[in-house]
Amino acid sequence: MRKSIYFVLLLITLFSTHAYAEKQIPVTGEWANERIRSFIPAHPIVYISNNVLSVCLLDPLENLNIEITDSNGLIVYQDCISSNGSGYTYTIWLNEQPGYYTIAITHSLGYLSGSFSIE
Repeated sequence: MRKSIYFVLLLITLFSTHAYAEKQIPVTGEWANERIRSFIPAHPIVYISNNVLSVCLLDPLENLNIEITDSNGLIVYQDCISSNGSGYTYTIWLNEQPGYYTIAITHSLGYLSGSFSIE
């Protein structure tokens, strides 16, 4: 009896870890010109978990534009965000159909893009 309880707990733990695991979306592009000699804010980091997208800003940024398009090129989300402090996470709930999507992040420091899927 005790072994079966441990087995059930193990299965629940594995399932919950997999169900809520965030996956980082690799973004590529150009961020900050190397000729800038002052402090350069880190580029945003993007995660997805199920249909929840998180944009993490490690450093303060203003006027960061986020645009998400579907595989047909239709804009499904668009916003301009700012953060006054470091460690800010902006959460986007996507109520979209399963498929492939692209995120484009633009700022005066550069342009980043990445692809992800919703299952």
